[in-house]
Amino acid sequence: MQSEEISSADVANVMQGLLDRQAIQDIISCYSLGQDSHQGEDSAILQQWEEIFSETGTLDYSATGGTVGSYRHLAKWMRGDENTKGSMSGFSNWQHMLSLPLVSIAGDTAHARTDFFATHRGRADQGWNVHYNATGAFHDDLVRTPKGWRIQFRRLEVYFGDPLEIAKTA
Repeated sequence: MQSEEISSADVANVMQGLLDRQAIQDIISCYSLGQDSHQGEDSAILQQWEEIFSETGTLDYSATGGTVGSYRHLAKWMRGDENTKGSMSGFSNWQHMLSLPLVSIAGDTAHARTDFFATHRGRADQGWNVHYNATGAFHDDLVRTPKGWRIQFRRLEVYFGDPLEIAKTA
């Protein structure tokens, strides 16, 4: 039996690939952390998002009737500002659960696809006494920056969504 020698350069390349995958997985998870850490009227999602998108990071959320543009524009569209209600203003709470991303890396760029399940509790005080569940996938193009991996472009794909009426209490 012939034994194969593994060079230290090969080991270093494998280790770097594993470290890159873990860093990319963490960045993708931090997007949902930004969403889920700021419930209801708390709209401070940019606290996390500033750390996960590149300076010129853009998104395409047109699958939900949403915005195509910068992540800052998406934050405003979702959460609103002092003058405008956001698209999520009808919800009091939500949670985003992610699959492990499928990642392909080519040097300083990468692509990832991550399936998700998201559940949202409608605000009964605004006449929307439902849970809204949605499934889909995030398609991310990432770039390595001096601060680490960042999302350069994200496209949202929605498989389906279902509003489920919440039983009224007496």
